[in-house]
Amino acid sequence: MERLTVENFENVVNKEKGPFVIKFFSPTCGPCKTMTPVFEAFDHNNPNVSVYEIDTMESPELASHFGVRGVPYVVFCEGREVLYEFTGVTPLGNLQYVVDNINDPHFRETGDFKKADVKKSHAFEASVALIVIAIIAIIIFI
Repeated sequence: MERLTVENFENVVNKEKGPFVIKFFSPTCGPCKTMTPVFEAFDHNNPNVSVYEIDTMESPELASHFGVRGVPYVVFCEGREVLYEFTGVTPLGNLQYVVDNINDPHFRETGDFKKADVKKSHAFEASVALIVIAIIAIIIFI
């Protein structure tokens, strides 16, 4: 993971051709330390996605520029555009989901991921209806 600073930020970002990730952290932040193995696994699983880190204590100007209010803070960027962001401890699966779906047309248009259509099961309602019918039948025949 390459460290970004005010001095190298422009050069590094200008060289990027596709989506990349910036992790904001503070060396005194416990949750940031928790994210270290998550980002090691993320980096290992996604060799084509550049991952950078910014120490908010060393580069408060960059943290301010991105509107960082708390760390850990993760942004998925492309060029100068922030595509998606997470604040706080984030599971590897959530980070991977963004990478896997970053080129989805719905996401690119709205900035949100399309939720899968969930088919509602009517089994509970059918069970309740059968119980009610059974109770009514018992009452009628008694």
